[in-house]
Amino acid sequence: MSEGQIIEIYNQGISQVIGVIKELSNKIKALNSQAETLSKDNKALNECVKSLESQVNNNSNNSSKPQSSDGLKKKTKSLRTKSGKKPGGQKVMKDKHCA
Repeated sequence: MSEGQIIEIYNQGISQVIGVIKELSNKIKALNSQAETLSKDNKALNECVKSLESQVNNNSNNSSKPQSSDGLKKKTKSLRTKSGKKPGGQKVMKDKHCA
């Protein structure tokens, strides 16, 4: 509402001013009620999102779920490289000077 509109309402008399104030007060009450409802809905939806995220983040490593429920994911490859040595224990060289 512009200043000109406010002055025009004022010039129409006190009853007109009271009527506008009551109308604006009712609008404020309705908007506050709507904001409260939206805030409650938002809180409930945030809780739902957290619950769903925790379900999605569970796998067989951090819950009691079986491995078959993990889905088709690529296994991580080891970053270790082969040394080139044969597997098993290494042969010990016998020293000729020891008895």
